[in-house]
Amino acid sequence: MRSASLPFERDEMLRRMMTRDASSDGLFLTGVVTTGIYCLPSCPARKPNPENVVFYATETDAQEAGLRACKRCRPDDFNAGRDSDRDRLTAALNQIVRDPLSVLDPPTLAKQMGVGLSKLHRLTRHHHQSTPGELIHRGRIEAAQELLHTSLMGATEVALAVGYESVSAFYARFKHQTGSTPAAWREAHARVP
Repeated sequence: MRSASLPFERDEMLRRMMTRDASSDGLFLTGVVTTGIYCLPSCPARKPNPENVVFYATETDAQEAGLRACKRCRPDDFNAGRDSDRDRLTAALNQIVRDPLSVLDPPTLAKQMGVGLSKLHRLTRHHHQSTPGELIHRGRIEAAQELLHTSLMGATEVALAVGYESVSAFYARFKHQTGSTPAAWREAHARVP
């Protein structure tokens, strides 16, 4: 029999949980009594045996039953409207702009975020429609723009300061991202005294 607060019969919720139906996220929570956690229906973790599953309408219900939020699908963040993966990616990209030499390659970025390379690729594809390497280059060029805007450094010094060993690669990447050369960009964005 369906609880008044749950949207579906148990069999339907089991089916949605087993198929990792993301459209059910926010409609109900899956509690796993053997592990003591509650999850979103779309949780990518291995699915429990049906006899170990209890469904809850709210986080409060699951917590009152003594369960804690899953660290993989993070239902507490989902229900609060937070995306901790996106937030960590944004913080890492801001770090690249502030200190471009701190992250020169995707493995370093993944390590700083506390995720694996595969997850990093999924996150950058999902949130930025890009690759980790492309995002690192974007951040380095943004850092170069800031240096061109606020310092008297020449383009070669800027290239080295943001982590490019090849000035020609820096020029090519800068032009690709901004549509102009470093000198033209500096002239167009010079502070007027």
